[in-house]
Amino acid sequence: MKVSEFIGHGAEVEHLMRSVQAGRIVHACILAGPQGGGKRSLAEILVGAALCASPEKEKRPCGFCPACKRVAAGTHPDILNIRPEGKSIGVEAVRAMIQFLSTKPYEGGCQAVVVEQAEKMTPSAQNALLKTLEEPSGEAMVLLLTDAPGALLSTIRSRCRLVRIPRLTGEMCSRALTQKGISQEQADFYAALSQGSVGRALEMMEDAGYLALREKVYRSLSALKDAASVAEAASGIVPEAARAQEILEIFELAARNRLAAEAGLPLLAPEPCALALDGQAMLSGVLRLRQMLSSNVSWPAALERYYFSILEER
Repeated sequence: MKVSEFIGHGAEVEHLMRSVQAGRIVHACILAGPQGGGKRSLAEILVGAALCASPEKEKRPCGFCPACKRVAAGTHPDILNIRPEGKSIGVEAVRAMIQFLSTKPYEGGCQAVVVEQAEKMTPSAQNALLKTLEEPSGEAMVLLLTDAPGALLSTIRSRCRLVRIPRLTGEMCSRALTQKGISQEQADFYAALSQGSVGRALEMMEDAGYLALREKVYRSLSALKDAASVAEAASGIVPEAARAQEILEIFELAARNRLAAEAGLPLLAPEPCALALDGQAMLSGVLRLRQMLSSNVSWPAALERYYFSILEER
């Protein structure tokens, strides 16, 4: 990906890009933004610019030199990508990072480590990373990607440059999707559903069952009339526990749509059917539902509690 293809990045991201293009390596940086909002794409641009062999600095990454091609293919020897194994990133992964950075770059220039979902590093892993951040090599770039920077230890945050990637407007997201060959109608629809997240919009389009799941969730919510209806209303999505995070996303957008409707504003996204529930109760209930699931409350029990909490506000 080239700099020109990264849409809606704002002045802070623009300044960071220009610094790296000019050869000023950012040793430790937190790229914070919503899921699917471009963190990985920005990391690829930054790493590509740092490793690009083009003599025209303002055009880095050029996309054509051997280094750029290896970055795009994920085969560059001077890049280490770290992702969660299971639910966390353990201290072993950080030790592997330290070992990687202790060697000289294969191709000159710099080495880069990209940590995805960095908030999932365990406290031990984050503490093991501190010395690397405190005493960076002149040839090292560490990029921590996260949608929850507050979940990182304060000692980590204080040693990194924090760059926030703003959520795109629906119009900018739609434009980015049409540039990928998607029809205007589909681009507008999925830009609204994803709330300006290009990555999430693409995931939704690739998921043949997503729209059916969304309709099922709306049918479940519309069946919610009183306490006696809770079990039956929830029964349609209880079997979908494996897709709980997507259902939470649908709940949240439905709640925001209700708040918009209650305020007499246009809906944020098209809906399969109208709901007659309290928007604020739905939204605060989603926050509690997330907390319950993170505390290992079972999906059926958490879902029923969520539905009861909505009814209490009617």
